[in-house]
Amino acid sequence: MRKFFIFSATLFIFCFFIGTSAKTTSSSTKKSTAAGDPGVYDSEYVHDEKVITKKVTQLKDDQQVILMSGTFDQLNDIIVENELLKSFENWKGTRYSWGKKKKNGIDCSALTRRVYREVFEFELPRVSVDQAQRGVHISKSELRPGDILFFRPENRVNHTAVYVGNSLFINASSSQGVVLSSLENKYWGKYFKYGVRIAEK
Repeated sequence: MRKFFIFSATLFIFCFFIGTSAKTTSSSTKKSTAAGDPGVYDSEYVHDEKVITKKVTQLKDDQQVILMSGTFDQLNDIIVENELLKSFENWKGTRYSWGKKKKNGIDCSALTRRVYREVFEFELPRVSVDQAQRGVHISKSELRPGDILFFRPENRVNHTAVYVGNSLFINASSSQGVVLSSLENKYWGKYFKYGVRIAEK
């Protein structure tokens, strides 16, 4: 009887540790699967559609002046600006979803890649870190339509977007979805790192 009790106790302890180990492994797997997902990292971002609408209007007004007496480069920028705005309309309101790249959900680097495909017929790498290495780094004052923007929010996630003009950029915001945002916004101005100009496009 005593031997049976010892055997039963030993079996119970063995099963307990096996079960605990399995749960730990399962939990660890779930954590590692979701480890790359930054979640909502721009919750501090306050989107003001009135400001954006005003800036789009200013952009259009500036285009009219340039059409009258602009340089070749300025006229070319107008074409790019308008094509970028068309591409934005295709994706406007799409929800942010990390790792996805379609109309039912898209992340920032996938959006940048899709915009480049639609506007320039140019294929960017899928990942933002690789996109940053495809061109020359430029400052905020040097930005032109079509340049790629890179941000480094608080939790060190590389965020990427496409510059349109007049401080506006096409943005897959984790809290807002696909919107037009402005570099003059307090949040994005704070975390802007640099622009990248893709020469080949």
